[in-house]
Amino acid sequence: MSSATPLEAFLAEPRNVIVAGIRKDGRPHLSPNWFVWDGERFYVSTTRKRAKYRIFRRDPRAELIVDDPVGFRYVEIPTTAEVREDVRANVSLFRAIREKHGRALPPDDELAAELIADDRVLLAFTPTTPSSEWTKRGLD
Repeated sequence: MSSATPLEAFLAEPRNVIVAGIRKDGRPHLSPNWFVWDGERFYVSTTRKRAKYRIFRRDPRAELIVDDPVGFRYVEIPTTAEVREDVRANVSLFRAIREKHGRALPPDDELAAELIADDRVLLAFTPTTPSSEWTKRGLD
């Protein structure tokens, strides 16, 4: 059985990811978010009324930073974003985000109803480079 790498362990900890996208006028838009990493993609929950929803529907280019300001560790990841509108098909990922951050959750049907009522969508961020090329500090 292999143990997690320092990077995998870091990404599994409950912390925020700073999501950066590009506004229509070219300025960056950044926001902190809860996330989950499944080894292939980073997932972030948002609502249709938030700026990042509109930004990533228009332009999928994104950068992510996960940091630990106390331990002076971070990783920066170039990605592309996909907006997933089907809550029920992605309820397990919404659940994983909340569970990672210590939230108690209702059964899937009830959770899906809450997410739909909140007008939530899932953002799936796929890295554009292998993890060996991500900018890292304190994670080697």
